[in-house]
Amino acid sequence: MKRILTGVLLLLSAGCLQAQQVDSSYHNYLYDSRVAYFRQLPAVKEAIVFWGDSITHWGDWAELLGFGKVLNRGIAGDNTYGLKARLDEVLRHQPRKLFILIGTNDINKKIPLGYIVANYGRMIRQLKAHSPATAVYVQSVFPINDQLIGRQYYTGTNEQIAALNKALRQMAEAEQVTYVDVYSCLLDADQQLDARYTYDGLHLSGKGYLAWVQCLRQQRLL
Repeated sequence: MKRILTGVLLLLSAGCLQAQQVDSSYHNYLYDSRVAYFRQLPAVKEAIVFWGDSITHWGDWAELLGFGKVLNRGIAGDNTYGLKARLDEVLRHQPRKLFILIGTNDINKKIPLGYIVANYGRMIRQLKAHSPATAVYVQSVFPINDQLIGRQYYTGTNEQIAALNKALRQMAEAEQVTYVDVYSCLLDADQQLDARYTYDGLHLSGKGYLAWVQCLRQQRLL
């Protein structure tokens, strides 16, 4: 009952915010050029696809995983609106597994939580309808390190990230897809993104990517 009530409140929140001005922009040179590049490549059926923003973008996934049939579909700076707009490019591959990581930039753009979760829900329903054999994994948004991050370019907090992750867990349960807690795997004793795993408090270092992959493997997802 509590989960149902929370879901209803999220929907009501999104509905009440319809008139609110939201910065849903995502087009820029990098986004447009990278999407155009993706669409020129041949489809790779039944690949493992990593789909998201800069944290996904900067990972060399074939090398990290040790096999070749894996696609990197990350774009630095992307948000849930941009991801939703390029869903068709992912669908044409009919992935075997799809790992989604998005939401950090939505928080930074002050997009309301209800909007973020609604965007996720729409994408997942489209995935289930048009690529029903794909195993969909909603990964938690990763923590930040308050001591290292540059506040001139990122204003989100771990409290906001934790609230989004709680909502994403509930949404994934409602949509019957797998929620993956990577957030906890990257924390230090002070509940910050471990300094070993980052170079700027937000993005991952090489050790951070290895910790991410290890977390997925420990949960038997790879």
